[in-house]
Amino acid sequence: MQSADIFHRTRDTSVLLKSGLNLIQQALSIYSNDLKLVFTNQRFRAMFGLPQHLCEPGAEFPDTIRFLAETGEYGEIEDVEAFIDERVQQALTFEQHYVERKRSNGRWISVEGGPLRQGGWVAVYTDITDIKRQEEMMRTRSDELSGKLLDRSEELARANRALEATISRLHETQQHLEAAEARVRLAAETTPAHIARLDRSERYTYTNQRLPIVASNGADNIVGHSAYDILGPDIYREIAPALHSALAGHAKVVEFTAPSNGRHIRSAFTPDTSATNAVTGVYVLSMDVSATQTEDAADTLTTRVAQFGHWRILFDLFELRQINGADTQRLTVAEAQLLRLFLTMPNRLLTREDIFAAPGIDLDTPRALDIRISRLRQKLGDDAKSPKLIRTIYGSGYIFVGEVDWQS
Repeated sequence: MQSADIFHRTRDTSVLLKSGLNLIQQALSIYSNDLKLVFTNQRFRAMFGLPQHLCEPGAEFPDTIRFLAETGEYGEIEDVEAFIDERVQQALTFEQHYVERKRSNGRWISVEGGPLRQGGWVAVYTDITDIKRQEEMMRTRSDELSGKLLDRSEELARANRALEATISRLHETQQHLEAAEARVRLAAETTPAHIARLDRSERYTYTNQRLPIVASNGADNIVGHSAYDILGPDIYREIAPALHSALAGHAKVVEFTAPSNGRHIRSAFTPDTSATNAVTGVYVLSMDVSATQTEDAADTLTTRVAQFGHWRILFDLFELRQINGADTQRLTVAEAQLLRLFLTMPNRLLTREDIFAAPGIDLDTPRALDIRISRLRQKLGDDAKSPKLIRTIYGSGYIFVGEVDWQS
């Protein structure tokens, strides 16, 4: 589907950007407006000695501050909790800022941060120890400046120019990143399907605002809410197995009918994995297939005729007639739909899962399928003990054997 291509393009763009940002000498981090890590380069982890879990998308900003505070990055702190709370409140303002500070290891860094148009902020950390040492030397050794002033000034000027050039490239990279993200978001928001992401706690972290059902809790923006609260208990019960399967690393597709408006929804759940193949969340693609189902149902009732063996089926009349006119059998809608499925894929194994997942096949239990197969065989005159038309492949499913001729 088109929306699947969007996800691939998003992933390709992300890989290219990540590769480029890992080459720069500055540490970089991007946090969302709910203070969760969106992206960081390798330099960020190396500069602060962070553990891997704090560099994975979704890592909490307060947890990173706590780690840095407890490892002495900010020096001696009397009240760690108060310090963390203060930093969190500052981060939530998303204001442009630039600071220089001395680290506990004696090195100096500059920290430049700015808000992103889509929410959240990007921060760049630059080691400026050499520049600070030059400034200190110029202050403490004024008596020796006469012979070295020109050389040091030129060296400092070169360092500043290099720093300015790097910052300029970072700004340009930030603009490209924002533009790429904006293009992806625009494509997602114009896709005729609901695209969303859930984290491991089953809370929405992204949505393109095209949810085909009304949120059960009345929320206008589902980000931050749990799937249970948004979908309600009835729909959540339908999608929970597929969601949990995706969180376990296995993609699943599920279909259900929304009780609020009667729409038939098809949802695909795809695991979102990190570089280490750990599942960090789930992508959800939901489409309203009510129109498709209506078209399928209408197509079932057209005047098309299928002929096989010595039988002809008229779908508009739900009649199964022998070609020689010796016998006519009436079919229920459910029986006609199941026979139509077999006739459209003759001489091919249909697993029980295939049959249950097929549009228009309304079956509650495996036993219901067995009963419907038995009734079809009876009407077709197909010996249940030695069937010739609908063969059972034990442990797998069924095969309809024969040549089918479709007529208008």
